[in-house]
Amino acid sequence: ENGEVAAYILPQFIRNDNYLSLVRNEYNGVIIESGFADKQFFLGKGAGSFPTASAVLSDISALRYGYRYEYKKLYYHTPAKLAKDFYLRVYISFDDESKICKDDFISFEEWYAGQNYSYLVGLVPYEKLFASTWWKTEGLSLALPPDALVENLAEYKKNYKQI
Repeated sequence: ENGEVAAYILPQFIRNDNYLSLVRNEYNGVIIESGFADKQFFLGKGAGSFPTASAVLSDISALRYGYRYEYKKLYYHTPAKLAKDFYLRVYISFDDESKICKDDFISFEEWYAGQNYSYLVGLVPYEKLFASTWWKTEGLSLALPPDALVENLAEYKKNYKQI
C-alpha cells in the first residue's frame, strides 16, 4: 500500500482449505498475491542435500577466484519500502504469564490459562513486535493465526471483542 510492503517471517497456522495445506515432506510451496495476477500457488520439490551441497561448494569456489554473481536489476530497480505501520494478530503459548509484555498489545481476543498449557490471541503493532525480544523467551512460543495481518484497526475493532 502506498508503495510499501508489509513483510514478516513467522510461523503461521493455515486453514485446511488453503493451498499450502497440500505441501508435504520435501516439497516447498508459496502463494504470491498481486494486484494484476490475483493469487498464484507454486509447488515444487526442495533442492535436497546433494544439490544444496553442490551449490554451496560452487559458491565457495567462486569466492576463491573472486567471482561475483551479477544482478542487473540491482542497478535499475528501486525496491519497495518496508511498511511498519500495520498490526498482527498473534497466538502465544506460554508456561509463565509474567514473561509476556502485555503493554505491547492493543487488545486480547482470547486467553486461556490451564494446568498443562496456556495461550492467548491478541493484537500487537508490528513495530513493537519487531523491536522487542520478550516473545523469543524460553517457555513462550509465537505463531500467527490464519488471518494475522490487520491493516485497518477500525475495521478490526468492529469485528473482534476485546477481553
